[in-house]
Amino acid sequence: MNLPPNQNTSYIKLYDLQVVDQMCRGNQEQVLKMVEVFVDQISQSMKGIEVAYSENDFLKIKSLAHKMKPLFTYFGTSKLEKEFLLAEELISKEMISVELDAKIASLNLIVKEVVNEMKNDFNLVNK
Repeated sequence: MNLPPNQNTSYIKLYDLQVVDQMCRGNQEQVLKMVEVFVDQISQSMKGIEVAYSENDFLKIKSLAHKMKPLFTYFGTSKLEKEFLLAEELISKEMISVELDAKIASLNLIVKEVVNEMKNDFNLVNK
């Protein structure tokens, strides 16, 4: 990947496109398209989870979560994946709780961080 160099060397990227780059055989246009799809899909799915949670629709939450899971591996979002696995454990209980409220809020925050970093790195500010 030809990403812009990061000025802060102590900063750790929130994603790693190595798998996507391999899948696209180094085709940078295709990588960009996949990043755009990821940004769109992960944002929509997270909004859907929040709405479903507010409606106590755990079946929909599980469906959206299942849809999101492979994206974490493909896009190397380990921080998001770890938080998601913790949330998934709470979601499986199918109970609204303060702990699950906090976990969904945390997931949403990390999703926004990852999306913002990708938008900045790929100049997708208007997407």
